[in-house]
Amino acid sequence: DGSHGGILGLMDSARLETELVVSERPRRRCRCFQCPACNSCRCRVALAAGLLLFCALVGLVIAWVIRPNSVEYSEDTAVRLAQLAGAAHCSPAALEAWTCGSKCLSSVSKPVQVCQGETTQAFVARWEGDALISFEGTKSYLSMVQDLRIWKNLTDWKSRGKVHEGFLIEWESLRRCVKAALTSLGYPAGSHIKVTGHSLGGAVGVIAMVDLVFEGWLVREAYTFGMPRPGDAAFARTFDGMFFRRFYRVTHHMDPVPHVPPEEMGFQHLASEVFYDGKVEQGFVRCPKAEDELCAGKYWDVPHDIFHISDHKDYMDQDTGSEGCQGAEKTRTRLRVGSKAIKRR
Repeated sequence: DGSHGGILGLMDSARLETELVVSERPRRRCRCFQCPACNSCRCRVALAAGLLLFCALVGLVIAWVIRPNSVEYSEDTAVRLAQLAGAAHCSPAALEAWTCGSKCLSSVSKPVQVCQGETTQAFVARWEGDALISFEGTKSYLSMVQDLRIWKNLTDWKSRGKVHEGFLIEWESLRRCVKAALTSLGYPAGSHIKVTGHSLGGAVGVIAMVDLVFEGWLVREAYTFGMPRPGDAAFARTFDGMFFRRFYRVTHHMDPVPHVPPEEMGFQHLASEVFYDGKVEQGFVRCPKAEDELCAGKYWDVPHDIFHISDHKDYMDQDTGSEGCQGAEKTRTRLRVGSKAIKRR
């Protein structure tokens, strides 16, 4: 019995020593990303905090990249560029002398160089530290609307999309002169430019923007007013990617021109629409996506909208047509749309 009791005592002593050794072992700490079974509250909080920090850093990087090239929509800038788009309708002599009336803003510096295209014109000048290119629209709006409903030529172009043949022909007739004017005014390739245009001039202007960027110029900002659809969906995607937050397409109430040429024939508008359903003081709606029915898309019925052609000549409460030009020429020219030319009065 004595020996048996001694053996039990030794076993109890060994068990006690084992428990002491086990209790003295350091507890293994559960670390996130190393312990798959770790579901502690502390671990989940740390993971969430890390993800939030990462997202914040990514946001800052994106903002830093975009900020130097982005320009917020400015109503004041839109008013002045609407005036300058209207000035493109004035006579070459009045533009070169910069005596075309209220459209000739005092903030524009001479010399002003006028380029004659096949059926329209454009002028190039200095404005607010950059070069400005303003493209003339058409004077015969009803004829243009009717013609664009019939002539729907899309042609392949360098932009990895298709553009309206007539608009491209018009730009190509202006291209050499515009590039030479930019260089002679001290804004060669690598310089910043601003672009504006009303009606047909807006469509020619956006094609010019893509072409000039491919040639090395940098577009600071651009506003168009009442422009028709310039090309197909592929062109729109290319353009929107190139000029994100630097281009604004302004539309007004029931202006019929933004609804031609038809979507059914493969045309699509550019994004970044700014829509005024009335006077400027009544405010505007921003539609980042193209063809949005919250903006001009709500007035899609062109035969009905033609009765509101006056909305096309009034943008930003400014006369964007030839009315108001001092010394405007009254000569008859012809507007080419696709392979057809129509009279412009």
